Parts: sequence; C-alpha cells; structure tokens
Amino acid sequence: MAKSIKDHLQDIFDDLGAGDQRKFKSKLCDRKTEPRVRRAAVEKVEDSIDLANLMVTTFTENGAVPVTIEILQAIGCNEPAQELINNTGQSPSVPSAAPHVPSPAPGPSAPSTEHFIDRNRAKLISRVNNVDGILDELLQMKIITDENYETIHAENTSQKKMRKLLMGPIKSAGTRGKDVLYKALKDVEPCLTEELESQ
Repeated sequence: MAKSIKDHLQDIFDDLGAGDQRKFKSKLCDRKTEPRVRRAAVEKVEDSIDLANLMVTTFTENGAVPVTIEILQAIGCNEPAQELINNTGQSPSVPSAAPHVPSPAPGPSAPSTEHFIDRNRAKLISRVNNVDGILDELLQMKIITDENYETIHAENTSQKKMRKLLMGPIKSAGTRGKDVLYKALKDVEPCLTEELESQ
C-alpha cells in the first residue's frame, strides 16, 4: 500500500533525532505565516507520530509537506528536506527556500557580491566544529603548510582555530584560498554551509 503524506512526514521526523526535532518545533512556533501553530499544541507533541498529526491537522495533507520542507531547510536539514521532495513530489512553500539548486560551483565568489567566506566570517568562527577535518583538506590542497597546520591545530577551541585560520593562511591565499575553504566546508560541514547559503 502506498504511503500517505502522514507516513512520509513521520519517517522524516523519525530520522531527525531529538536535537533537530527540537529545532523544528521551535521554528514551527516562530513561524509568522498563517495558519500559525500554538506553542501549547507543539509542547504536547511527544513523538514523530504526534508531530506528523499536528502538521497534517494544521496545514492539511496538501499544505503540510511544503511547510515541513521550508522549516527543514531553515534549520539546515537539507538532506531530509530533499528526501521529502523526492518522496512526495512537492516543493517548499517559499520558492527562495531552495538556494542550493542554482549554485553549481564557487558561486560564492560571484563578481558583484562579497565572497561567502567574508560574508559569513563571524558565523563560521562561532559555529564550525570540525576544524581539523577542514585543515586536512586545506593541507592536501596546499593552501596551508605543515607549520600552519600544527600551529592552528594546537589551539584549544574550534573558535580560536577558525579565527587563526581565517586571519592567517586564508587571508594570505586570497580568492583561491577562500574558494578551497568553501569547498572544504561543503564537504565537512554541509548542513551549516547550506544554511548560511540560504540566508
């Protein structure tokens, strides 16, 4: 028997995990577009089945999927959003919420706009966790030296590592360095990168 919309939503919510489910519910409460969901109703949600029921009850079967996709993309869960699009054939309710479609390569350095790395410098410093994975890619691409790697790796927090990386080797390497860092971020921190691209 073919899966219903509610089944598809439940599968996606099951895959999210507790942390992303909390983000989803918080974003759902903050949503300004009608119909809005009362915080009290969201607080009663205990599991994926309750959440799927709430979405279908509030937005109907036709409306629940686009709203779910929109919120998933807003919290950086682009893979589940794409899976839902593939499984249901529906799209997000806000066309601009799918920024990853028209950005093939280093679109971050389009001539008339500020580079992705410069535009998101503060957020990258505060939110990138796997700095060591990024350092490995940059070393392999010869953007940083062994000495750079050791110096940055020795810092005791991710924030200090990213700040030293951006202020040192990446600044010296110019646009090529930023392009390679952007590619490394897409590989190592894909959800964060896609979230920042959509803003």
